[in-house]
Amino acid sequence: MLRFIQKYFSEWFPVERIKTDYNVLEVIRRGNKLVLNAPHTNYSFGSLHEVFRNAFQQIHPDFQEIKNVLILGFGAGSVARILQKENRCVCQITGVEVDAAVIALAKKYFRLDRVKNLDLHIADAADFISVDENRYDLIVIDLFLDHRTPEKFLTAGFLKNLQEHLLPQGIILFNYLLYDFEARKKSIEFEKNFRHFFQQIQKLTFRKQPKSIIFSGRR
Repeated sequence: MLRFIQKYFSEWFPVERIKTDYNVLEVIRRGNKLVLNAPHTNYSFGSLHEVFRNAFQQIHPDFQEIKNVLILGFGAGSVARILQKENRCVCQITGVEVDAAVIALAKKYFRLDRVKNLDLHIADAADFISVDENRYDLIVIDLFLDHRTPEKFLTAGFLKNLQEHLLPQGIILFNYLLYDFEARKKSIEFEKNFRHFFQQIQKLTFRKQPKSIIFSGRR
C-alpha cells in the first residue's frame, strides 16, 4: 500500500526538501525521473522542461550556428540539457543562478557534471549582466522566485541590457508565467517593451501549460 501511495502521490514524499534564502525547493520523483519544484511551479525537468523543449521546436533554430549561450536562471540545467543532449548543440554555456542551493541539488540529483563547456556563476542576473562583456547567439531568461518574475527583470532597462548582449541575429527566449491577474496585467507593458528592443517577435504558447508564454525575438 505504501509503495502505491508513493508512486501515485509522489508530491507527498519528496526525495529532498530544503528551505533556502530564496525559496522552498523539493526534489520529487515522477515516474522514472526526478524533477525540481518550488511551491507553485516546476523549476527544472518537469513542465518547465516541456515548455522549453516545445519552444525550440516552434522556433526551429539552427543549432549548429549557436556557439555561445547565456542562461539567466540556470536552475538544475533543463535548458542546457535540451540544447546539448536533445539537440546536439555544441555550445559554450554561461549559466547564472542566484540560489546556490539549486546548484547543489543539480549536482546531487540532476547530473550537472554532464553539461559540457559550462561556465557557472552564483549571482544575481541583473548584477551579472551589468558587468558581463560577452555577447551571445542565444540568451534564455527563466528568472523566477517561486512563480513570479522579480520586477527588475521586467523593466525596459533590463531588456535593453539583454539586447546589447546579443550578437546580430541572436535569439532571445524570455519565459513569462501568466499566473494570475496581476501577472497578466504586467505582461501588457512587458510585451510593449520587448517589441521595442527585439525583432521577429513570437509569443509562444503551450496547450498543456496554458499559463506559460515564451517571448521569442532576435536582435
